[in-house]
Amino acid sequence: MRILIITTGGITRVFRNWPEVLLAKALARRGHTVRAFTYYDAKSEALNTRAENIDGVEVERIAPNGWLTREFWNALTRAPKPDVIHIQHLRNQFAFQAAYYARRENIPYVVTPIGPLHDHYLSLDRDKPLDTEPLYHNLIWSRREILNRAARDGRVKRHVENYFMHYPVHHADMVIACSEHERGIWTELGIESATIPLWVDVPFIAEMRGEKFPQEFARPVILFVGQFKYRKGFDVLARAMPDVLRDFPNATFLFVGHSPIHRRELELIAKKDGTSEHLQILERVSEEDKVRLYNSADMYVLPTRYEGFGLPPLEAMAAGCPVIASDIPVVDEVVQHEYNGLLVPRDEPRALAQTIARLLRDASLRARLIQNGFETLKRFDENDLVARNENVYERVTQKLAVSA
Repeated sequence: MRILIITTGGITRVFRNWPEVLLAKALARRGHTVRAFTYYDAKSEALNTRAENIDGVEVERIAPNGWLTREFWNALTRAPKPDVIHIQHLRNQFAFQAAYYARRENIPYVVTPIGPLHDHYLSLDRDKPLDTEPLYHNLIWSRREILNRAARDGRVKRHVENYFMHYPVHHADMVIACSEHERGIWTELGIESATIPLWVDVPFIAEMRGEKFPQEFARPVILFVGQFKYRKGFDVLARAMPDVLRDFPNATFLFVGHSPIHRRELELIAKKDGTSEHLQILERVSEEDKVRLYNSADMYVLPTRYEGFGLPPLEAMAAGCPVIASDIPVVDEVVQHEYNGLLVPRDEPRALAQTIARLLRDASLRARLIQNGFETLKRFDENDLVARNENVYERVTQKLAVSA
């Protein structure tokens, strides 16, 4: 099958566990002809090559220029016609043109949005989207609705963006949700969907098991890996530090992430609480060093307020690093309390601190969580999940053939 993947920056040689690159390479290994159009960025080491072949995937990168990019349209229309198009990410600026082209050319297409509550039209607060009900009525599905709303408030640009952003999911032959929680949102909107979770490169992580990060830290080491955004809850873990340090005065809280603004806030929280000497920040690490950090840490903590899916818990499980995470939808489909991890109420630093202390004290609990984490990875087997994507491609292709 000839498969065209349309995504943002996810198919590179740098990032191993991004969903698009794992899917694309697996499809190529299974004999499909796989092409991908992704973003070009001259300033990014991962995205500054215009065209390359990555493990059998032909990748062409184009600089996005809003929702209508002439260069992308030209590349799309001159490329060999695919059997199916797979669009990744809701905010992908190539998505509208790709969906429009697919409909014009009678090509079936599917969309993997990955986290609908990242959508600022659907969520009142993207950092805390679970605090309020989704704003289903906000989404624009038709050009007529653009005109109606613009006539009321004059915000033409906003309404056009709303339409461009949601056109692909509205007209998709199938939306692929990566969690049952997400599928419920699409069902509420009347959009047909199938649930296929994401996965990680388990063999790569397993091959490095036992390799430690070269820099040593005072133990125990509590690890956070993720963007420094409120949605990820970096501030929740920072505010839990004093309570943990009362019981474990030598602990190191190692934050791996990047954001100049929020890094400063993280440092200010630690300074105010008197925990600065226990705070370590690494802005960027290689994929190999990230695995070494999981191998070196006593636990991985994800105090998130919302996840589209959340790959780090699976990465940690593959590395044999026990997991503590927020008890929220999507995350609780991966992390099962007392089985392969510990769940804590979101936005509660004290409860998080108590759970961290409990895991540090209980060696048998730690061993059980690690072992069950390895078992959990069987539910996220690449061969099985790629086959489920293939099944969706076949279904939408056959459906279109019958309707034609």
